[in-house]
Amino acid sequence: MNPYSIHFEDQQRTNMDVAPTTEAWRERGFYPVVSREGSPEQRRLDSLLSHILEAGDRENQPGFSRQAQMPLYGERFNHSCPATPAALDDYLSQNPGAGMPFGLPALEAEDSATLQNWIGAGAPGPAESDLKAAKEPGNPAAVAAWEAFFNGPGDKERLVARYIFKHVFLARIALAESPGEVFRLLRSATPPGEPVEIIDTDLPYDDPLARAGAQAGVQAGVAGFHYRLDKVTEPIVQKNHFVWHLAQEDIAHLKTLFFSEPWNDAASLTPPWGVGNPFQVFEAIPPAARYRFLLENAELIISGITYGPVCLGQAATFAIKDHFWLFFVDPAQDVTVQDPKLGQKTWDVFMDPLLHGNRDYQAAFGAALADLKPEGYGIDAVWDGGRTNPNAWLTLLRHETNVSVMKGRQGGRPRSLWLMDYSGFERIYYDTVANFRYWAGDPAKLETLAFFDFLRHEFEDSFLLLLPPEARQEVRHAWKRGIGGLALEALPLAGADQPVQIETGGRDPVGDLIDLIQAHMGPAVSGPKDNLNPEAKPEADLNAAIESYDGWVAAAAQLTVTTAYRFPRYLPSVILLRLRHAGETRVYSLVVNRVYETHDTFVFENGVAQPELNTLSIYPGVIGGFPNLFIDLDLKDAAGFLRGLRDVETLEDWNRLRDRYATLRNSADFWPLYDWFNAWNEETRGIDAGLLDLSYYDLFDTVY
Repeated sequence: MNPYSIHFEDQQRTNMDVAPTTEAWRERGFYPVVSREGSPEQRRLDSLLSHILEAGDRENQPGFSRQAQMPLYGERFNHSCPATPAALDDYLSQNPGAGMPFGLPALEAEDSATLQNWIGAGAPGPAESDLKAAKEPGNPAAVAAWEAFFNGPGDKERLVARYIFKHVFLARIALAESPGEVFRLLRSATPPGEPVEIIDTDLPYDDPLARAGAQAGVQAGVAGFHYRLDKVTEPIVQKNHFVWHLAQEDIAHLKTLFFSEPWNDAASLTPPWGVGNPFQVFEAIPPAARYRFLLENAELIISGITYGPVCLGQAATFAIKDHFWLFFVDPAQDVTVQDPKLGQKTWDVFMDPLLHGNRDYQAAFGAALADLKPEGYGIDAVWDGGRTNPNAWLTLLRHETNVSVMKGRQGGRPRSLWLMDYSGFERIYYDTVANFRYWAGDPAKLETLAFFDFLRHEFEDSFLLLLPPEARQEVRHAWKRGIGGLALEALPLAGADQPVQIETGGRDPVGDLIDLIQAHMGPAVSGPKDNLNPEAKPEADLNAAIESYDGWVAAAAQLTVTTAYRFPRYLPSVILLRLRHAGETRVYSLVVNRVYETHDTFVFENGVAQPELNTLSIYPGVIGGFPNLFIDLDLKDAAGFLRGLRDVETLEDWNRLRDRYATLRNSADFWPLYDWFNAWNEETRGIDAGLLDLSYYDLFDTVY
C-alpha cells in the first residue's frame, strides 16, 4: 500500500535499510520480479519484468495515444503489481498501457533485448568481489580522518557527532580529497576499517544499541556503535540528492565551532535516546555553536525538508507558498540563543505542535524579545553570512508535489518572506525531518502539517518585526488570507509593539527593506543580478527576432514575475528548456509560482486557487528533480515561442503551443532528449547532479 495514500493506522516501513537481505524482504511480503530457475525461455516466462517489458514494446511505440493512457496514469499511485505472471498478463490485457516504461515510449529494440537476455540468463548480479571493490573509497585516508572525528573518544565529541548526524542523515557527503565519490553518514555495528553493518532505526534519534531483532548477523543490543562513511554505489536520482561538501580543513573548523566556547555543565553529556526534542537532548552544547552549524549549512539542512520524505505529494507541500525568500536572525541578536529557554521551566512547549503550545511559545518569545531587545531589531539582526556565505539568503520553490531550495536571491521578488531564528530552525527541522514518519497514519501527519503551518506564520511574523510597527498589520493581512489564514492572523503577533531601528519608506516598506538587506549582505551572498526576473523590465520587442542570448534574456524578462498575462495558470510547474544558438547550448527552467488564498487547509486546494495572480520565473540551469515538460528550441524560434506564451488566453491555446514546441511523452525524440538533459546536468553540476524523475512528466491536457 502507498504510505502516502489515506490511511489511519501506521504501515510497514519500507526504506532500503530496513531489511539487509533478500530473505528479510521476502519475510516482509515482497516477491521476486525475475526468475532464476529453468531454461532461459522458462526464466522469461516466469519473470514479471519480462512480461511488463513485452507489454511496453507492444503498446508504447512512439506515437501511442496519450489520451488513452490518461485515466490509467491518473491512478498511478494506487497501482500494485500482481504477484504472478498469469495475474500480470490478465491485468495488462485490461490495461495495455501499463507496460514498461510506464506512460513513456518503448525502449529501443537493442536495449529491450539486452534486458530480456539478462533475464534469460537468470538476472545475474555483480560478484561479491566486485561489490566489495566498488565500496572502496578512492582515498581511504580522507575517509578515516572524518570517521576519527565522528568517533571521538570523549562524551563531548560523541554528543557533537550525535548532533551532526541528526541533521545530515539524509544528505550525501562529498570529500574534496576523494573526488567523484559520495558517501552517507550512518551508524554501524562495526568500527572503522571493517565492512559497514548498518544499524537501522525508525527515527534518527532512536537508540542504536537496543533496536529489535537481528540484522545482518548483528544481534540487537550490540556492545557499541560507530559512525561510518559508507560509499554510495547505486545510481543517484536528483529528487532526493543533496550534498554536504567537506574538505579536511573542515574538521578543524568544526572542532573550533563546537569546542571553543564553554559548555553547559549542568546539562547531561549522555542524554537519553528516543527523545525528539533537540533543545532537551543537546542542552549541553552551546546554543550559539548549534545555531552557527545550522546557519553555515542552511541550504543543506533545509534540503532535508525539501528533498526528504515529508515534501512528497500535493497535500504535504501545500503547507508552503510557491516562492519565498528565507533569512536568518544573526546569532548575536537572537533571543533564542541568548535565553534559549525563553523563561520556560521545561522544553516541552518548544516541540508542541498544537495550538495552545504554539500560543504559549509565542507569548514566551514576545516577552523575551521585549526584555532582551527593547529597542527592536536593526539591520544587523539579519545574518549576513559574513558577506561571503550564500546560505544567508535562500530561495524556496514549491512545484505542487515537490519543493526545491537554492542559495541566493532568485526568481524575482516573492509574495512573502521568512525570518528564522535558532529555535525556529530546530523546530521546523525536527517537525518535518527528524520526527517525521512517512509510514505513519494520517493523524500523525496532520499534526506535522499543523505544526508546519504555525511555524510558517511565525517566520512570516518575524520578518514583519523588521518593518515599522504601523506597517506590520497591513502586510500581515496581505500574507494571511482565507479562513485558515484569518484564524491564525487573529493570534497575537509576538513583538507587535516592538520598535525597529530600520528606516523604510512609506509606499513600499517591504521593497525598501529588501533593498536594505541586499546592501547589508552584498552580491557575494545574494548572487548576481537576476536579469531574467527583474521588476523593472528592460526594453525588448517580442515581435522582433531574437539574435543573441542577451536578447533572449531581455525578451523572456517581459513575461516573468508579472500578472499581466493569463498563460501562467495553464503551464505545468517546471519546464526544462534547451536553447541552442551558434554551436552553444544553454539550459533554463521555466517555473510557475502559483498563488492561493490560504495555505491553512489540507483539502479543497483548487477552491482557494487564485490563478490570476500566478506568475512565471525563469532560472538558468536545472531546477528540481521532477520536470513536467522538455522543450528543445533553436534561438531563431525563441521569439515565436515567447509570443505564443504571451498570447495564450485559454487552456486550448496552451495545449496547441505545447504540442508545437514541447517533447511529449509519446514522442520518438523523448529518450534522446531525456538522456541529453541528464548528461548536461551531470557535466554541469558534477557530484551534485542526479537522474531526473519522470513521475510527473506531461501528465494531462488539463490545468495542472
